[in-house]
Amino acid sequence: MKRNYLIILLLFCLKLLAGAQFIKGELYLEINLTASPQLTITPKGKNANITITEMDGLISRNFDSAITINIMNPETLVHYAILDFTEIVYAAHDDEQAVVRDFFAWENSRLKIKKELQHFLPESFTTEEEAKQYASKQGIPIDKIKEVQLLNSTVQIQDATGNLCYMETPLKIHSEGEIYFNRDSYDYSGDFILKTVKKQIILNQLLPLETYLAGVVQNEIGDNAPAEALKAQIVAARTHALTLLLNNKHKTDGYDLCNSTHCQVYKGKYLLNEQILQAVYECASEVLFYNGNLAETTYHSCCGGKTEAADIIWKGKPIDYLKGVTCLNAVNSFDLSKEKDAREWIDKPLAEEEMSSWERGALSWHKSISLNQLAKNAGLSSISRIEILQRGSSGRITKVKLIGNETISLNSEYQIRQVFGNLLSSFFYIEGPYQIANGTVIIIPKPNIKIKGRGAGHGVGMCQVGALRMARKGTKYEEILQHYYPGTTINKDWIDD
Repeated sequence: MKRNYLIILLLFCLKLLAGAQFIKGELYLEINLTASPQLTITPKGKNANITITEMDGLISRNFDSAITINIMNPETLVHYAILDFTEIVYAAHDDEQAVVRDFFAWENSRLKIKKELQHFLPESFTTEEEAKQYASKQGIPIDKIKEVQLLNSTVQIQDATGNLCYMETPLKIHSEGEIYFNRDSYDYSGDFILKTVKKQIILNQLLPLETYLAGVVQNEIGDNAPAEALKAQIVAARTHALTLLLNNKHKTDGYDLCNSTHCQVYKGKYLLNEQILQAVYECASEVLFYNGNLAETTYHSCCGGKTEAADIIWKGKPIDYLKGVTCLNAVNSFDLSKEKDAREWIDKPLAEEEMSSWERGALSWHKSISLNQLAKNAGLSSISRIEILQRGSSGRITKVKLIGNETISLNSEYQIRQVFGNLLSSFFYIEGPYQIANGTVIIIPKPNIKIKGRGAGHGVGMCQVGALRMARKGTKYEEILQHYYPGTTINKDWIDD
């Protein structure tokens, strides 16, 4: 294959996967709504007007009923190319021997769009194994091999009467009225981008960052939350979205952010109200800085009394503003890293009258799991002893040893939660007798293990239940943010377009 031909095809592929962009000075994101082999679009009302346009704008079609979209050539020809070298430029660049890729970077306390020129070797390969063999012989690192979708997929669109038409992806979709995708229970309107990636139809909503946040906050902290809690959540969510964007979490998936807890929960206009729109407006563009950089504004549902240090949960370097803070003053008389104190605190009633049902459920909960299921979850045949080796300052268990036909160590709070039956948090205790030997809590488990716990989520950063409590007492959102991210500052001037 000639290099120029390969470069043209690579350029198409990279444009296909491009996402976030500045439009008239505003940051727009592509939020993934669904990824599946087939896509159905169903109007919410009778007067539908769905417009689908190819990216070059030459072909456009209107539909007034439900439609089904299938990939006509799912066995899209895929080749593999080897990246030779890259270079960074800061302006438009014309180089027919290089692929230009836009990407976001953080420089001088501002979000910038840069251009990366990617130069590929002239060789291309039909299988990844061929590319690996060539790279091995040439002493080229395996990570230089890039998958290239050489042909843009054609999709078949069928309307409710059976009429068919064919269009080439990527496609722009617009609907003023609400529409459903793949029989999802949530409806959407506005602008969408349809792509085909890895034999899947990728459907993204294209929308401004501020509009995206108006579809996130109610799903993260509740649509009836006090205004100051909403604003604290919005600033944290905005900052978190930008850090995810800069980290390119979904760089090969064809979108910027997903709509699940992996990124942030987004459901369009579901539960949207005037209070939320007003809160977004009142803290528009505000993000948290620390020493000129975006802060890591992770958050969770409920800490249970104290938030946890980021390095304890994720084993990285300590972060000055994520070392853990007190959420409830009453907890200061307890050392939650100690088993006795952790149990006493978990047993202490904490629910308040103003709390919603989800807050109460996050604050205190019970769970049971059979010993056989626990063993199965851990990949063991049997378990005869459980050893709790470490709790963090929030009471979350971070190290556990399961002893049975083999010995298994669980060294992360997330892993512990999963093995013990998808627990809300790792701040829990196992009911029944226990012993302590050299700081290790030893439990001989019964056939049915009863668990009592407190809190929901990893416990790092802003506690949403705590933010709600503070807001109900009249605390301003700036103070809430300063409490959970001490030493950070609010900044509105961060876009460099």
